[in-house]
Amino acid sequence: MKKEVEEESNQSSTNNNKNRVRVNNNFQLTINLGDSLNLLALIAGIYVIKNFTKKRKAKKANM
Repeated sequence: MKKEVEEESNQSSTNNNKNRVRVNNNFQLTINLGDSLNLLALIAGIYVIKNFTKKRKAKKANM
């Protein structure tokens, strides 16, 4: 019984647990101007096509 106690006491009881947590919270908002230009061109194209079809229908109605 004495041997068991000696063996247990020989074990070191120190814990060197190092929990390092590094958090990098970087918020990035990127605006791509190419996307907005494509959207603007799409809206302008729809507007032009609508006006063109309206004028064409008006010409056909007058004939």
